Amino acid sequence: MATSSFIFKLCHFLSFPVDIKEVCVFLAPVFSALTALSSYLLTREATGRSEAGLFSALFVAVVPAYITRSVAGSYDNEGVAIFALLFTFYLYIKAINTGSLL
Repeated sequence: MATSSFIFKLCHFLSFPVDIKEVCVFLAPVFSALTALSSYLLTREATGRSEAGLFSALFVAVVPAYITRSVAGSYDNEGVAIFALLFTFYLYIKAINTGSLL
């Protein structure tokens, strides 16, 4: 709910005419796409091969358990949580490999 509220307020601050219902409907699919991207980044960083990252993003995109949680209109926190989990793992691996937080 906090994520939807933040995105709604940000859109209004940037003068985008959007309704809170539209934000809630499209929140899960947008974060699903971001999850596939973070899965690609995580796997590419861990293995060093972009092909493995592409397969990882493909598997995340087509797994039935995740599709049911990330369809348009499914307003739940799992889409945001799985994205945050994968992106945090990516940032952790990136920091270990580079030796820096930046």
